[in-house]
Amino acid sequence: MIDFSQQVADFINYGKYDYQFDSVGNEILNQSSSIFQQVYFTIPLGNFVYNNSKVLSFYNPSFTEFVPVSSTGSSVSSSFPQAAIDQINQITYQNTQLQNQLTAVVASSSMNSSSADMQSIENTIINLRIQLGQGSVLNDFQSIYPYLPVQLEQQNPPSTS
Repeated sequence: MIDFSQQVADFINYGKYDYQFDSVGNEILNQSSSIFQQVYFTIPLGNFVYNNSKVLSFYNPSFTEFVPVSSTGSSVSSSFPQAAIDQINQITYQNTQLQNQLTAVVASSSMNSSSADMQSIENTIINLRIQLGQGSVLNDFQSIYPYLPVQLEQQNPPSTS
């Protein structure tokens, strides 16, 4: 690290100064010094009183950048291009249509899911009944819950000859 007096001499002779900053962005002049005023420098703040007539003779102190433009009764939406309004309306309509389609697909999916769940339950119960020896094929059981075995008389009705 260069000595502080060497840094000052470099600044005076060459206009070069190695700026150093602490972790919060304050410039450090002499890091090795124990005297606070040699480590940091201060800029005094003052409340200056200006002579308004002198300022007005050179400058216009009123703001012109942020003054709202006086409207002639026209609303903000009328200055918006009609093409943009039409495009927004079209996109809104398309979004509504897509939302309706999504609702229909979700509803049909839940109905399909319900019938698939019911079919899965039926297959599980019938497979368990087959494992218990209550039947051997799907036709050996009733088609409604609880899928009980069909009686022998119902499977093979007696011939009426």
